[in-house]
Amino acid sequence: MPDLLAGTTVLGLDTPPGSFANDGTDIINFSNTTFSSGSPIVGVVFTAPTTGRVWVHWQSRFNPTSAIAVQVGFALRTDGVLGSGTLLQDGLNENCLESANVSGGGGRVQGGSSYLLTGLTPGSVYNVVVCHRMTAAGTGTIFARSIGVAPCT
Repeated sequence: MPDLLAGTTVLGLDTPPGSFANDGTDIINFSNTTFSSGSPIVGVVFTAPTTGRVWVHWQSRFNPTSAIAVQVGFALRTDGVLGSGTLLQDGLNENCLESANVSGGGGRVQGGSSYLLTGLTPGSVYNVVVCHRMTAAGTGTIFARSIGVAPCT
């Protein structure tokens, strides 16, 4: 995938527009230990730029309601339909937002993170959705989620 270097003529399709979505629906007492997008799905559809690189930014407010950590990340799929298509990346594990393992559940966590996705096929359509899970048997609650994608040169 070509880099857009200084002096390169940039065309509209080289840097397609970014996308953003958010939702404040509570997901109460979820217990899934594999990543799930929940309902409603919070995500965006985007076209990969010429470089094949995008920044994904996501945010959530959440807390465990048991002494097990909650993780919030994102899933990447091929296709122009949120939550549909071939799964390319699920959750991030080591790079996701995570609460503490605190007896009694602990307090709410408000956090955001970003991740540089590389190796995308220029001009192809993808979708990313916020996803969450418990790291072991337990329950958690999500109060807000958002996600955005921006092309990266």
